[in-house]
Amino acid sequence: MKFDGQVLRQGTWLYANEVVCDIRIVRHDWRYGTADYEDPPDVREDVQGEFFYLQFGSPVKRGEYPSSGSCHLSLEEAQREADKATHGTVKWND
Repeated sequence: MKFDGQVLRQGTWLYANEVVCDIRIVRHDWRYGTADYEDPPDVREDVQGEFFYLQFGSPVKRGEYPSSGSCHLSLEEAQREADKATHGTVKWND
């Protein structure tokens, strides 16, 4: 997935508790809406601001990020979601 946001944190996590995969948190200026006419406007429309996306690396090809988590309002919130989604196996590069 191509993503033009700013990478704030990178690290690894264990897929199935044995395959090392990449993970990163990207800051972006937009929260993308669903564009679904049946959704309420606050969900349907894109919103400009500061948002943080959690991206999961491919378990078969390092450096590719085919999967993104949800949009978060803070870096801390995205980090908490990363820990929860990876069952505590995330290790950040510091």
